[in-house]
Formats: sequence, C-alpha cells, structure tokens
Amino acid sequence: MALKTTVKISSVNNLSDARYCAGMGVDFMGFQLSKNAETYVDYQNFVELTGWVSGVEFVGEFTDSSEQEIIETAKQYELDYIQIQDASLIPALKPLNKKLMLKYNMEELADASAVAKEMETYKDDIAYFLFESDQGITYKTHIQEEVLKLADQYPVLFGFNLSEDNVEQLITSSIKGISLKGGEEIRPGYKDFDEMADILEALELDD
Repeated sequence: MALKTTVKISSVNNLSDARYCAGMGVDFMGFQLSKNAETYVDYQNFVELTGWVSGVEFVGEFTDSSEQEIIETAKQYELDYIQIQDASLIPALKPLNKKLMLKYNMEELADASAVAKEMETYKDDIAYFLFESDQGITYKTHIQEEVLKLADQYPVLFGFNLSEDNVEQLITSSIKGISLKGGEEIRPGYKDFDEMADILEALELDD
C-alpha cells in the first residue's frame, strides 16, 4: 500500500491503530512517552506494538517531560525521531543523534506567523515542524494560510483542519505531509477508525 503524501499518525497506543496504519503505508508512527499524558505508552507496550509493524519510523512524542527524562527515555526506546514542543531543548537533545520534530500546538498558537523566527533559527536542527490540533478544533482560514505560507520555506507536517474532502487539495501545497491522530479502541481488538480511515483511503495511490 502506498499513499500520495507523507503521513504521521500521532498518539498511537493500541494494536488496532498500529496494524491498520502500517498496513495503509503511513511513514511515521508516534507514541506519547510523557508519563502524565492520557495516551502514555510504557516500554513494554511500546515493544509489543512496534513488534507487530514494519516499514514505519517510530516517533517518541514528549509534552511536559524534562530534558533528562527525554534523554533517558530516548536511550531506552528504539526511536527514529524525538518530537518536542519546547525549542529550548534542542541543544541538549542533539547529541542523541536522533532526528527531531518540533510540534506547535494549535490550541496555544494565536498567530502561526509568530513562530517564523524560531523556525528560521532551528531549521537546520529540525527534520519536520508539526502544526497539530490536540482538540480537533477547526481553525480560521487565515491561520491555515499562515501555516501553508510557512511551508513554502520550512518542512511542515499539517495536522489540523483535515478532512477527506480537502486533503487532496492541501497536499498540492508546499507541505511535506500530514499528521493524523490515533484513538482509543472501543474494546480490545475493535476500533472505529472514522475520519482517520476516510482520509487515509482518500490518499491511497491507484494500483
């Protein structure tokens, strides 16, 4: 299976998401590794989930973890990328020799263009800048346009205002790819994929 653009799935914490998304051909699978996070994945669960998939790069997602906690976790988990939300951590994490993603939470970003200076400062250190909504809110057109303008200069993964109706148009812009959210299983082994599946299916390449 192949998709028309690069796709990251965030907050994966169950086998249904892991196997389905890997089968659909996503590029990155993110696991929340900050212990206070609602979708936190401990080491045993991480090993079990990643053992079932192949052809995917693994992203350790950190929200409120300290510098030392991130370093210790990154040494334990087999990660391809580290995703952070605080750019000040970048110098301390560079010696780990892991590729970095810097996330901008749309719920905290009133003006997307306000982070342009920070993106310019760290453009050589960050593999992808991720603009993502944690709450699934629809943001005004001007904010979306600001992010797409930043994508003309920087490697942006777009993770908000996505639907099966607009995703093909969005990927014709300068963005490097999109980011979708995983979700909870209804019960073990049963999952309602809803909008995530609709978007992935819209991105399938024709045989």
